[in-house]
Amino acid sequence: MLRIGIALHKINDCDYHWCLVIHPESYSAALVRTYELVNGNDLRFCRQSLSPSATLVGVIHVGQVDVSEHHMNEFLGGFGPERDDYPTGGRGWSSAGWVTRSLRYLDMSEMLRLRMTDEELYVRVTKLGAVIEEMKSKGHWGAPVSIVHL
Repeated sequence: MLRIGIALHKINDCDYHWCLVIHPESYSAALVRTYELVNGNDLRFCRQSLSPSATLVGVIHVGQVDVSEHHMNEFLGGFGPERDDYPTGGRGWSSAGWVTRSLRYLDMSEMLRLRMTDEELYVRVTKLGAVIEEMKSKGHWGAPVSIVHL
């Protein structure tokens, strides 16, 4: 069983870079598996620590999947970085679009249950990112990786 979440990294005053993260126990672990769209057209899958990142806002915990890391790598690697015909709600193709599509395909494959539309997911994650930032600015978060539930 793997925990799956969305790590948000601040890229400017109003935007986040999204990446999927998985780990069997904790997003604060020394190494977590990350999956992300970088430079708009490349996928990067790697193991890394989230805590030393100066841009990390936090992780939105989405749920759990009952698959191995190897299976998740194969599943997500099958999509590629291209948008194809996936709708983005007018936001263009970005890391948020790639993560949303990946989560939707996990849902359609019955590996993860999302109980919201893509647009609702985008709005909710963006709002939770702002909540984490506000809490951290007030000193209400001492953990190396701030985590909230979707």
